[in-house]
Amino acid sequence: MKPVKYSFTKQIADEIEEKIRCGEYKVGDRIPPEPELIQAFGVSRNTVRESVQALIHAGILEARQGDGTYVVAKDRLQVDFYGLMGKTEREEVREVRNLLEEYIVSSAALNAEEKDLTYMEKCLLQRNAAVNTVREHTEADVAFHLAIALATHNSLLIHLYKYVSQYFNEFIAENLAAHKDNQEYIDELHSRLFYAIRDKESRTAKEIVSEIINL
Repeated sequence: MKPVKYSFTKQIADEIEEKIRCGEYKVGDRIPPEPELIQAFGVSRNTVRESVQALIHAGILEARQGDGTYVVAKDRLQVDFYGLMGKTEREEVREVRNLLEEYIVSSAALNAEEKDLTYMEKCLLQRNAAVNTVREHTEADVAFHLAIALATHNSLLIHLYKYVSQYFNEFIAENLAAHKDNQEYIDELHSRLFYAIRDKESRTAKEIVSEIINL
């Protein structure tokens, strides 16, 4: 009986994980409560509990006392990546981000289409207008840089950037908070970055993004 029970537990855990991967449950979402999961999967309460616990142990879900269980990572690769990044020296993270962002803006300057530039400019305006909180500003900043990554039209690079940019949030937030008195200049740098990409000036775009990262 034990192997059968384990098989059901693993099967339900895999199904929940697949719902997370395909975006039905997004990072930050609270998953349905236990009774709903029991009904949805047609299994026992113990099987649902063990499946959820397995995903909590894997770092994909997080139980919050009195509030439910939340998605905190898209898959196990993201959990492993965050674990690795958490052990990495901050200067090493800055160096890797600098290399990645320089390549992305250079590629975007070569490959951006009109629709990419329209979306990028929209994200730029939202970024420069998002001044209410550091969190709001950080999310808008990441969205703008992701729009640049999308303009590379390199699917693997885009997926990689989506992963790492979520970890970069912490560094971006610290940078924005540290330079809040100089925000007008930072906004100007981002505007110049957009114009360099729009005008296909890849070298200028690389220089500007490096200045942004190394402020």
